[in-house]
Amino acid sequence: MKLQYKAWALVLVVVGLCAGAAMLGARQIITASFAEIETDNAIQEGERARRLFDQQLQALGATARDYAYWGDAVDYVQGRKPHFMQENFEVGNLGYLRISEAIVFDARCRLLDSASLDAQSQRVPVPPDRIEHVRRLVAEVLASPDPNVMIRTLRADAGELDMVVVAAIHRPEAQTQAPVGALVIVRRFDAREVAHLSEVLMMPARLNFEDPGHGGVNVHVVPFEGGGQALHAVLKDHRERPVSELVLTLDQRLRAQGINLVWQGMGLAAVAGLVASILLVFLLDRLLLRRLQSLHGDLQQVTAEGPGAGGLVRVAGKDELSQLGEGINRLLVRVRADARAQQQAHEKQEALQLQLAQSQKTEALGRLTGGIAHDFNNSLAAITGWIRLASEDLDSSHPSHESLQQALKSTRYADGLMRQLLAFGRQSAPRLRRLHWSALIEETRQMVASGLTRDCDLEVHYEVDDDEVDADPTQLQQVLVNLLINAADVMKGRGRIDLTLSAVVLPTADPLDRPPGAAGLPDGRYLVLQVRDHGPGIAPEHLDRVFDPFFTTKAKGRGTGLGLSVAQGIMARHHGTIGLVNSPEGACFLLYLPESRRDAAVAPVTSPGGPGRGRQLLFVDDDQSVRHAWSALLERKGWQVTRSRDGEEAWAQYSQTGKHFDVVLTDQSMPRLDGVGLAQRIRETASPSPVVLMSGHVDEVDADLLKTLFAAVLHKPVDPGELDSVLQGLPLGEGVVVTQY
Repeated sequence: MKLQYKAWALVLVVVGLCAGAAMLGARQIITASFAEIETDNAIQEGERARRLFDQQLQALGATARDYAYWGDAVDYVQGRKPHFMQENFEVGNLGYLRISEAIVFDARCRLLDSASLDAQSQRVPVPPDRIEHVRRLVAEVLASPDPNVMIRTLRADAGELDMVVVAAIHRPEAQTQAPVGALVIVRRFDAREVAHLSEVLMMPARLNFEDPGHGGVNVHVVPFEGGGQALHAVLKDHRERPVSELVLTLDQRLRAQGINLVWQGMGLAAVAGLVASILLVFLLDRLLLRRLQSLHGDLQQVTAEGPGAGGLVRVAGKDELSQLGEGINRLLVRVRADARAQQQAHEKQEALQLQLAQSQKTEALGRLTGGIAHDFNNSLAAITGWIRLASEDLDSSHPSHESLQQALKSTRYADGLMRQLLAFGRQSAPRLRRLHWSALIEETRQMVASGLTRDCDLEVHYEVDDDEVDADPTQLQQVLVNLLINAADVMKGRGRIDLTLSAVVLPTADPLDRPPGAAGLPDGRYLVLQVRDHGPGIAPEHLDRVFDPFFTTKAKGRGTGLGLSVAQGIMARHHGTIGLVNSPEGACFLLYLPESRRDAAVAPVTSPGGPGRGRQLLFVDDDQSVRHAWSALLERKGWQVTRSRDGEEAWAQYSQTGKHFDVVLTDQSMPRLDGVGLAQRIRETASPSPVVLMSGHVDEVDADLLKTLFAAVLHKPVDPGELDSVLQGLPLGEGVVVTQY
């Protein structure tokens, strides 16, 4: 339909409606029975008001029933859901449900909890006097033989009306059983509720508490001064006793308005022609001219801002003008989509160019490291051969024999470094072995204790027993060494580094609570090693670049920026990953490795460096100088020494690393767990190792404990020969013999 025809049709319809309404209104407004209709309307309004009250009481009862027949309410009364009231009757819920008070009693009519809103809309307990008012109703509900009984009643209190609902609490599937408690919900019908009722009834309303009975008449009309009338509707409680009256002021203007409408009808016919002419001009201006001006203004603004600014022309209606506006908008959307596509293509091309440059840089480094590693491996093989020849020529008791063994161990570590460089250059795959991660951690800790981490303290915490993984020991050790050195550098060589070995199963119970850095890992069980420093953390502007090759924040000559990128590549080739959690209190790197498949094709190893020679000894002392000095002496005697700084750490190494220790040499006075406590734990294991006590506080220990727990007791200071004689004389694995010196 054309716009011109639409405008003329609207004008004709409006003129016809105006004239017809004037004539019909004048004929039908005033009737002879107006007074009778007015009286009937008053009675109907009274009954309507009472029904509204009853509907509100029924709705409040339905709310109470929903809560009372809820399993959470039963659990709360029985003590299994202590936060039921706070969760369901907090400030917002009380206001939304228009509940003034909520009270819960148990089956013995004892108060459990209550909630109400004070004048400041704050949640407070219900006053005791108001609780006592409803206790009789609660007792009536609990004593009723009907388990589904509910009391809905009205109550007058301090010049205000209360709607009270008492419902028995029980599970929906057990409605034939006795209730476990009762729920009381109160809605105070205050001035705000009366005002709301007035809006619904569309007439002034108020409550009257003086003589609400009026001789048993429920609805009656009472005249008042000024010629008006008031309708009184009696409100009763559940025992049909009058509680209050709802007073409605009837509108007396209807009769006067009826007379005025006659004159208005006559006036409408007189002004109909004038209105029609004015309306015609208005519609033409509104439907055509203004819309054309608006469309023209929008096009000028889009032209000035350009097609990519995001503005569109305004569209209203479903005629030719609206279709024109929609067509312009579709054209603008298409132009902007093409512009965005071109911009995204340009950004993608730039990103690909950056990736290509980075790939070329990494490939060049890989070729360089591969060539260096190849030549160095030739020299390293010759060095290893000569050391082995020298070791075989010397007797095992020769003082230099252990030094040659340590040199061989270092050559194995250097060989691993070369394979690490080849792995970075994509020329060497990891050589998987089945190993205990805790054993590798202990060997790495002894390696870095020589000075790689300077004066930092390493705290190790084991939270899992099954810690077997399939990994290349040298590559995995290199990752850990890099992280420890970085942590020490961040803390300037002083502080504490925490290592925590735990496990996680993916996916987690909450999909949104996935561990940091584990987003791309397949489902399964993973061993997680956390390496946490207590430094200043990583600057926010560096977080996105810490794993980039060649990126480093260290001073020139202190780092190449390859450590974390190499570690990330190693973890990826082991089907794991590395994550990062950063905070102002320090950075925490998380290493994820899948648990061992225990595949027969993957050979197990006892330690990253291969099988150890000599017997295993766990040396426990809280003095660092004592640990280093005596460990060196014991290692010269052929012992494989594992060091611990206190009893708790020693127990973790004894029970979680998977090693079998031939003997445990411990001090007595140590923090966290002393020597006696450690010996008691070891004696409770299935195959306890002999424990030797070496302490200057032997006299403080009960003699019976000394005889029961320790294979030998040595008083500090101890002669090295004496210690060696005691250790060599222990019948390891064949029982415990107590010897005191």
